[in-house]
Amino acid sequence: MNKEKIKPLFGFPIYHSSIDKKLYDKQKILKTILSNFKKSQVRSHWNKRAEKFASNKLHHSLSDELNTKFKKPDYSTLMPLYTSEIKAFLNSMPIKKCNFKFNIVNYTCMTEGHHMMGHIHTKCDFSAVHYLQFDNEIQDSTVFKNTNDYSKFIYDVYPQINQTFIPSEIKNSWAYQYFKIVTKEDDLIIFPAMLEHSIPDIKSNKTRVTIVFNIKLCE
Repeated sequence: MNKEKIKPLFGFPIYHSSIDKKLYDKQKILKTILSNFKKSQVRSHWNKRAEKFASNKLHHSLSDELNTKFKKPDYSTLMPLYTSEIKAFLNSMPIKKCNFKFNIVNYTCMTEGHHMMGHIHTKCDFSAVHYLQFDNEIQDSTVFKNTNDYSKFIYDVYPQINQTFIPSEIKNSWAYQYFKIVTKEDDLIIFPAMLEHSIPDIKSNKTRVTIVFNIKLCE
């Protein structure tokens, strides 16, 4: 492997790869998702459970797959590619051989004024984000939160670190309370499910589309 795909984020392993758009029916999947988005820019069954604590504004299919108003995307051409990437990720890790199961838990559409609150994924070991439609020049990647207690004090107590370290370099992520992995369209990142992540207010009116899946290790 010429390019190292496992990188340290706050000391956690992050797998960073890309999906070849020629190997699956990207346009068919996007067409379904964007058609659903036209029907309603705000779709968040998940938000109904979370609104006591924080808010989301987005088009999000989680826990709403049975809603007949929206058509479910056909992910069949993507599944083998995701399987291959998960195997590559696990084979890159110093772990015992194991099996895994995974499932696509949602797709997310976001445009200007949309945002997603900080959260973790439960009932799984790893999660992944596939940037299906994404312009890294005008849109934010996923923001991860460093929950180590020291990170919130580094800026004030050790200012020289913040002034010296390059903030976009993932190897320096331990020194920052929040970190965005530099991504582009078609990229895929796999990360430990307990890492808190969010999406800040979208500033662009171009639609940002991602697919999210969860991975569970098993015997």
